[in-house]
Amino acid sequence: MEVVCLSCGRTFVRGSRNKDQKYCSRPECQRRRKSLWQKLKMAHDESYRENQKASQQEWAKSNPSYWKEYRRRKPDKAQRNSELQVIRNRRKKSPSLIAKMDVSGTRPFQPLGRFTWCCVIAKMDALIVSMFSTDGDLPMIAKKDSIASAASLT
Repeated sequence: MEVVCLSCGRTFVRGSRNKDQKYCSRPECQRRRKSLWQKLKMAHDESYRENQKASQQEWAKSNPSYWKEYRRRKPDKAQRNSELQVIRNRRKKSPSLIAKMDVSGTRPFQPLGRFTWCCVIAKMDALIVSMFSTDGDLPMIAKKDSIASAASLT
């Protein structure tokens, strides 16, 4: 029985051993079949995903200079990747920050006072909130008409 290949669109005769065959035997169609199978397996099988990750890490340990040599052998590909990285960085929230080179310590932050809280996405009324510190370390947030008035904040 002739069937249309899902990869190339050509017709082929199914093998007698595989009644559900959907791809012809051409190498590029078989590569595509295997690639699609692997994507589905990675998406749904956690143990397969973990095994793949462990295998890639093991390979990277045994071939530490692979990418350095690859970039040296193929400078055009390295240049293209560099240009695409600039585009990827622009899509991020803070494009200038790719990797944090220096670690700064955490600063003590206790915002106290009165603030106007406006929603940017949906049209809503602004909410005035008062922030004040209690005996604990965490600041409290209160609506103008609830705790704030009870605490006699203005």
